[in-house]
Amino acid sequence: MERSEEDKILQAPLKVTLGDVEYSIAPLVIKESREWKKKVIKLIAPLPKLAETALDTPESFEQALTTTLISMPEEVTELFFQYAKGLDRDNIESTTTDHELSQAFKEVIAFAFPLAENAPDILARLMKKPQ
Repeated sequence: MERSEEDKILQAPLKVTLGDVEYSIAPLVIKESREWKKKVIKLIAPLPKLAETALDTPESFEQALTTTLISMPEEVTELFFQYAKGLDRDNIESTTTDHELSQAFKEVIAFAFPLAENAPDILARLMKKPQ
């Protein structure tokens, strides 16, 4: 759900839909947010290395699949509920699809890392060679 500039400035709760129910997620305070962000970085930092994993044996292929299709989604779910503290996890996990949770997690990431949407532009400017 697209947030207005006013929502962003006033730090209005994030609205997500899970299992056909709309939920409000309040922003974490700075201290909690800092710790949560470290967990997110710890989760995504190994992704480039995983992409370089040799998949030439059944064992390595199975390990890559297990990591990307089972372990990582479980960690994403855990991170989502650590951010969205007040939500009824049991009910949501009983009524929500993986796709819905994935979309909600993307919204939480954008909410928690407001400067991230500008990161590609910032990096492009930093990498530009002076003329």
